[in-house]
Amino acid sequence: MMRQELIDAAEASGLSQYAIGPNNSRNSRNDGYSFTGWNSMKMLTNKDLVEKKSNPAKYYLTEKGKETARDCLARSRLDGPAGPLTAAGHPAVVLSDSDSDEYDGSSPLIGINKGSERSGLPNSKAGSSSSFDNGHATNSPLSSRGMFGQQSFSAMSSAEMSLLAMPSHQSNESFLKAYEVVLILDDRDTFGPRSRRKVVDNIRSQFNIPVEVKHLPVGDALWIARHKELDTDYVLDFIVERKNVEDLLGSIKDNRYKDQKLRLKKCGLRKLIYLVEGDVNTVDGSESVKTACFTTEVLGGFDVQRTTGYADTEKKYGHLTGSIIDYYSRNFSAGADTSRLCLTYDEFVKRCSDLEKVTMSDIFAVQLMQVPQVTEEAALAVTSLYPTLLSLAKACDQ
Repeated sequence: MMRQELIDAAEASGLSQYAIGPNNSRNSRNDGYSFTGWNSMKMLTNKDLVEKKSNPAKYYLTEKGKETARDCLARSRLDGPAGPLTAAGHPAVVLSDSDSDEYDGSSPLIGINKGSERSGLPNSKAGSSSSFDNGHATNSPLSSRGMFGQQSFSAMSSAEMSLLAMPSHQSNESFLKAYEVVLILDDRDTFGPRSRRKVVDNIRSQFNIPVEVKHLPVGDALWIARHKELDTDYVLDFIVERKNVEDLLGSIKDNRYKDQKLRLKKCGLRKLIYLVEGDVNTVDGSESVKTACFTTEVLGGFDVQRTTGYADTEKKYGHLTGSIIDYYSRNFSAGADTSRLCLTYDEFVKRCSDLEKVTMSDIFAVQLMQVPQVTEEAALAVTSLYPTLLSLAKACDQ
């Protein structure tokens, strides 16, 4: 990676307590020597952990550096039970097995296979839904086997999935007999040159599922269960935020993506899917995008899924719909926990409209998220007990 790429990726990860790059607002003559994370690069190269090559300079982890990185990951518990990490052969972040023969062993990124830890599933060469194949999105649509296949919904365990909200139902009532599942797309979401009507028609014809377009208060897609007799719409426990790689990079730079993820966390739906569309290698700052995807899933608890482009996104929506129907069909009358009932669509809109009202607690949560490693989930956990900075300060004093 080049110097700025490495700085951007490290900053985006939120894993460092200190700034990585120099603070340009400082004047060294007035403020004296200012330490940043980049000052450590000389030590890393002197200890043969990092190698600097070419002009302009690029930085590579050496074999010794990779071993040190693995040790750091193990100590920080970011390394799951998948065993020793390798730069190739793990499908979660950068390279797939199929590319290991061409891999030169000098990538500064290390793949972490955390899918088996999250979902209790064994490792698979097929990878997870969030795998990169040499930086390109791999096409791993969900199959009719349901959402517990090795290519799906890795960010929640089976126990957590059993707590997904259910629509209202009578005893011994079949889900498909009582409800029709409808995919809802936001009316502001665009698909490049494709018209929205064309996208809707494509999904309908390929997957034989109903699709509607509405003005969603949050997210870019969700699913409702429409009661066939009562005509009541219940919002199922899944929502998608869709970003193409250019939009994602822009939102990282101006910090919008943290605010957007916070809104999704507060919308009341449990299964949050972050869909990244396009080839990350086509944008400047691609490592920032990869790192943001990684931290969004590992630290933020989102299920990050990737598609190659508009057509692949249409297929992803179709396969996700099939898996959601399969899940609710199997769990609707199978003694699933009904302590959480789905919101009606009107209730969901009302809840989200309340989120538009910015409170002191909301501001405090955004401030907390500027602290490295404080994710949306962590910030909300703090503000649920201490809604303002003053209340937290008083509690600390006590």
